[in-house]
Amino acid sequence: MAASEERGTAAERDNRQAIVLAAASEIVRNGVRGLRVEEVAAAAGVSPALLYYHFESRAGVVRAALEHASEQAPSTALRSAPAGGTGYEALEAALLGELSDDEDVRQAAIVWGEVSASAVFDPELRGAVRKVTEEWRAEVADAIRAGIADGSVREGVEPDTAADILISLVDGLLTRWLAGALDRDDAHRLLRRALERSIRRGD
Repeated sequence: MAASEERGTAAERDNRQAIVLAAASEIVRNGVRGLRVEEVAAAAGVSPALLYYHFESRAGVVRAALEHASEQAPSTALRSAPAGGTGYEALEAALLGELSDDEDVRQAAIVWGEVSASAVFDPELRGAVRKVTEEWRAEVADAIRAGIADGSVREGVEPDTAADILISLVDGLLTRWLAGALDRDDAHRLLRRALERSIRRGD
């Protein structure tokens, strides 16, 4: 491949990433309904035409922002085997990490919540929400299986069902926390108690 072609490919990747980051920031500031393609393009330093070159539609931009937010989530740590800990400990740390004051994590949670809520009214977004939710559920279910194997999660727990329940709980706690209806420490306490009662193996 010629050097000019390599630069062009790198420039395209950079432009696409800039658009995704700008879209995520716009969603954090103004929500999905307040997102304007022209403002996203301006923030990314590209033209609207170039934005549409990378993404077919406004919904495509929003879907990409959701996928980016999903990749920033602490639960992605579950894709790697726990280093020196148990499956239960890895799962607890990852799920508690979703309720974090870290700015990047908080912004990713806002994007997730905004796009999920908008999908109720916008069928174009539902497939993306389902996809990232299924990926999250699979990561949690695999951590539960690892916990069963190492003895930190009690036998008899059905991993997929438990994962569905836990991510639904975290999703609800996130919504309440971001809306100011629940303190983070209280959210952590509730989540710890739910984990202990639902899957942790007793001593």
